[in-house]
Amino acid sequence: MEIMNYSPDMRERVHDFLGRVFPESGKSFEPEGRYSIFADIERNFIVFLCLFDRDSIIGTAAVKRLNDSACELKGLYLYKDYHGRGLGFKLADTAVEAARRLGFERIFLDTMSGYDRAMRLYEKMGFVRTDRYNDNERADVFMVKN
Repeated sequence: MEIMNYSPDMRERVHDFLGRVFPESGKSFEPEGRYSIFADIERNFIVFLCLFDRDSIIGTAAVKRLNDSACELKGLYLYKDYHGRGLGFKLADTAVEAARRLGFERIFLDTMSGYDRAMRLYEKMGFVRTDRYNDNERADVFMVKN
């Protein structure tokens, strides 16, 4: 297993991965619609990580800049077959560390209360609930880590 920084030549493989992993959580990947943020990864994220198992992307995590002192953890996805191995933690932790190295003081995230595994992961990482910080109408849980 290896975590690599995104490069433009990975675009098609990342979109293929997202198209396959989204249905595992009951979502449909729409890069030209609801998930348009993934249509231009270079422009929308300051960090985008891909977890590889040999030559296949099996997970992603990203960081989006909110302002000079705050950013947001985005795009944390991992195939279900790889759950329970600490890989989601490793991906998220690598993204948080990258944000810290870039000088951010706080990292936010939003999620849905029905995503129990994700909630446990974020709490294990030290994220705590906070007030709504964005207009994502689907999210009902907002968290921050200093």
